[in-house]
Amino acid sequence: MPTPDLRLFGIRHHGPGSAASLRHALDEFQPDIVLLECPADGEAAVQTIIQHPDLRMPVALLLYNPKQYQQASFLPFATFSPETQVLRYCHEHGAHLRCMDLPAALRFALPDAVESVPAGTSPPSPLSPGEEELDINSSSSLGVTEHATTPAVNELELEAKLETSSSSPEERGLGGEVRRDPISYLAELDGYQDGERWWELRFEHNAGHADTFGAVLNMMTALREGLALPESPETLLREAFMRETLRNTLKQGYQRVAVVCGAWHAPVLHPDLLKREDKALLKGLKKVPIEATWIPWTYERLSYSSGYGAGVLSPAWYELLFTEPHTEVVTHWMVRAARLLRGQDMDASSAHAIEGVRLAETLAAVRGRALPGIEELQEAAVAILGGGYEEALSLVHRELVIGVCMGEVPAELPATPLQQDLTQQQRLTRLKPEAAARTLDLDLRKELDLSRSHLLHRLRLLDVPWGQPRRAQGKAGTFHELWELQWQPDYALHVLDAGRWGNTILDAAVGRARQRATEAPDLETVSKLLEEALQADLGPAIAALVARLETLSAGTRDVTHLLAALPPLVNVLRYGNVRRTETAQVAQVVHHLVPRLCIGLPQAGTGLDYDAARQLLPRIEGTHQAIRLLQDSAQEEDWYGALAVVLRNPASSGLLAGAAGRLLFDAQQLSSEDAGTALGLALAPAQPTAYATAWIEGFLSGSGQLLLHHRPLFALLDQWLGELNEDTFREIVPLLRRAFTDFSTPERRQLLELAVQGGQPAAVLAVAEDFDLERGQRVLPMLRELLGF
Repeated sequence: MPTPDLRLFGIRHHGPGSAASLRHALDEFQPDIVLLECPADGEAAVQTIIQHPDLRMPVALLLYNPKQYQQASFLPFATFSPETQVLRYCHEHGAHLRCMDLPAALRFALPDAVESVPAGTSPPSPLSPGEEELDINSSSSLGVTEHATTPAVNELELEAKLETSSSSPEERGLGGEVRRDPISYLAELDGYQDGERWWELRFEHNAGHADTFGAVLNMMTALREGLALPESPETLLREAFMRETLRNTLKQGYQRVAVVCGAWHAPVLHPDLLKREDKALLKGLKKVPIEATWIPWTYERLSYSSGYGAGVLSPAWYELLFTEPHTEVVTHWMVRAARLLRGQDMDASSAHAIEGVRLAETLAAVRGRALPGIEELQEAAVAILGGGYEEALSLVHRELVIGVCMGEVPAELPATPLQQDLTQQQRLTRLKPEAAARTLDLDLRKELDLSRSHLLHRLRLLDVPWGQPRRAQGKAGTFHELWELQWQPDYALHVLDAGRWGNTILDAAVGRARQRATEAPDLETVSKLLEEALQADLGPAIAALVARLETLSAGTRDVTHLLAALPPLVNVLRYGNVRRTETAQVAQVVHHLVPRLCIGLPQAGTGLDYDAARQLLPRIEGTHQAIRLLQDSAQEEDWYGALAVVLRNPASSGLLAGAAGRLLFDAQQLSSEDAGTALGLALAPAQPTAYATAWIEGFLSGSGQLLLHHRPLFALLDQWLGELNEDTFREIVPLLRRAFTDFSTPERRQLLELAVQGGQPAAVLAVAEDFDLERGQRVLPMLRELLGF
């Protein structure tokens, strides 16, 4: 049997030049089989996806453990990814494809000590590929490396460079091992500080050269021998599995075998290397169940800006490099930038684009580069299109450097029932998942908007925060909702996880709400959950939530929890009118809670220091507003009676007593004379100064209108301050300042005028004597007509 022809193609992940060079090399070599560095249990999935005409890149292969969704790996594919070109080549030429990396079933079964390898035990090189995993703090992705023409490595110079390298302590592990990206050493030899940019300029801008893979292999071999970095246990397992797969493939009689892998691994993927050690290392490994599915991906997730992205600095630029001729790519980019800015009503003409191209080419020539890179393009765009200001080109960076692009997967691909129902609901509500953020303004009186609101609220209950609620400014009534929508690819994993609660969005949300209710520790949690359930229209869950609420309320004596629970329940009743949901059970619970609140409130307000009272005050104010929304005269009367007790009780906190007086005065349950009497008692000489200042803060909290329009109250406060001795006044000034913090600037100015004029503004004093009431009343009918009363 003739000796098989084996060729190694070391590549870099998501590289347009690398992808073009690889495709050219495969067309020349015409292999019988291609071994691709991809988990072996994803082989069936990757062989089917490329055949679908509805496929739109970027997408990601999701491998997950159906019994433990936290164990999952995303393997992104873009148009300019070398892996994508491997799939297309095999599909078009009938070559066999085999995934050769360690299966996810074995990886997820590894002990934590193997999965979570400490940082620094292996080089953080983008040339060393791997998947994006949720259960490991790793930013690696399905790795590949890019190539183009490059000079041969001077191994003697590299060795001298490594020996004299003065890496900082942060670049070395505890044992002194170097933790830097190995490519950075090659970049430094060529006069560059950034290995990423060096690789892009030397390789990605020179596409279509198949002979570069030999040079890349020489570089990686020299780096591995010269650096001698210790590999992580997981990397050793992966390389052992890849060598075993290569050996088994060669035993099957293939004559032309291509291996496409991360360039860092290429030097050690020889079938005769470590045979016995590999078998011992792989023997007895455990497995976990694995399932695979395809999900849409985004360019943002491929970039560094996305938290755990694949590390591609400029996906949109890479796509342009791959799809356009290199002689025209600079012009295409600058024209798109000018067109984008014109859409934002900025001055960006054809002449600007021409000058931008000239400047970018000049910058590249000065720096000794054959083709301007994205760095030169952005600098030229800032100078010519942005007038020298980078802020003006933030949109260009987002659209033409990172890219706002979201892929699509064919609808007929296998999916869980919950995924299928979500797709159906998105179609019915006309809400398409998009990578770009957008604002959605809903009017709940419309059927379509109401169904959209229900879907978004249900997904939030399932921990799929596709929509984030925002406060609607300038919108009257409770029928408006404002949402900020932006779909993230990893929400697909959340949808998979939510499948344990039900096969439809409604059933899953109901099951999740019931489970959260059983775990809820207090009334406040259940009441908020009940509000969320009503907003999501979870009718089947309401009975269980109300039952849990009644159980907790029966055993709750802490008034703080009762105060926190009531406002969400009242919101439930209010939303019931808008959302046409039955809320009779909730109303019954509310009517039982209010009397208990009124009985316990006076006792809860006694014996509190200032900090404790400050924490309780917002809950009392929220409950006050909620009870007034109920519009139940009997319950309002009970509540006002409880506030009156807090106001008159000498043991009540000064802050709460003053706030009770303000709430009663605003509700017209406390006359001006009684309010003045209460203020006079609070400011009496017998009262401690701390109590008086706290009482004033509670009474005046939120607005200065009370003092402006009630002169006797102002006079009492003015007199009290004037009678304080100097030492006491200095002591309470910081405390009094808190009472006036929330006053608006006009209110403060008017209060100052009142103080200067002794309680009456000059304008009021001037006209008071000449005021004619009869003449003033003559204009009232016309004012009523003008104002629409």
